Amino acid sequence: MSGDIYKILYCSKNLIEGEHAQQDAEISQILQAARRNNKEQNVTGALFFNSSYFAQALEGPKLAIERIFEKIQRDPRHGDVTVLSSQTSGQRDFPEWSMAHVAPPDEVASASMAVTLDTALSHPAASADGVIGLLRSLVIQED
Repeated sequence: MSGDIYKILYCSKNLIEGEHAQQDAEISQILQAARRNNKEQNVTGALFFNSSYFAQALEGPKLAIERIFEKIQRDPRHGDVTVLSSQTSGQRDFPEWSMAHVAPPDEVASASMAVTLDTALSHPAASADGVIGLLRSLVIQED
């Protein structure tokens, strides 16, 4: 069906070098480009980033998602890019966001997300629901 939404959820190791401020500046640039480009391509999603990991949900037209994900896989800022799930669905998880940036509200949540993503890299299929659930809850908290 032409109305179907293709979704991909992945996690990767953060390979951005530098101090916290340098990493934040790099993420800001990533988000600016993603929001501009995603809006043009009818893509929505959410990005989690910390000093160790990325987790991202992308959703939209399949061809657009595949192109974006190919760029991510070649991006030197990502290591061990691991697909947790890919599927076609009738609805979006993040319809209001060309790219939501989510951050844990405190150190406990950050540690929990890091453990979840560390597990996801070794057990992708078993971790997908937990990672998407955390992304959704963090987006709602920041909204």
